[in-house]
Amino acid sequence: MDPEALVQCPYDKSHQVRVSRLPYHLVKCQRNNPRVARTLATCPFNARHRVPQAKLRSHVASCPDKRQPDLPHEMDAPFGDGMKQPEVPAAWQGPPCQEDWEAGAKLPLLAVSPQGWHVPISSPFAELEGLEDPPPFVLNVRTNDLLLPCDR
Repeated sequence: MDPEALVQCPYDKSHQVRVSRLPYHLVKCQRNNPRVARTLATCPFNARHRVPQAKLRSHVASCPDKRQPDLPHEMDAPFGDGMKQPEVPAAWQGPPCQEDWEAGAKLPLLAVSPQGWHVPISSPFAELEGLEDPPPFVLNVRTNDLLLPCDR
């Protein structure tokens, strides 16, 4: 259908809307007409199709968007008495885990340095633990040292 073609709004018959703007218009009109919105149903094949709830079954049976090309042919028709629903594959399960989380693992022994680091005891940093941290950098500024823009 031509995107510039005009179609009638299902919520307000006086509205003529371009096909390209119809989804946006439907949301707005549905919000503005809640009483009418309660009487209409949305087609499961095309959200732009709004039909009276009493006529939804007949619309679904004859909807032009019913056949979807990306689905296999047997899934085109709704599941009725004679139709068998396709089997849904079981949820995927991964292979069994070979790791034993309960078994004790040999972890390296760690020492906590004064700085809060966790350092292996045999680490080359172990000899640096007694050193002091350098003092924090402090910027001392006097008013005479600041360069300020002047009003000249």
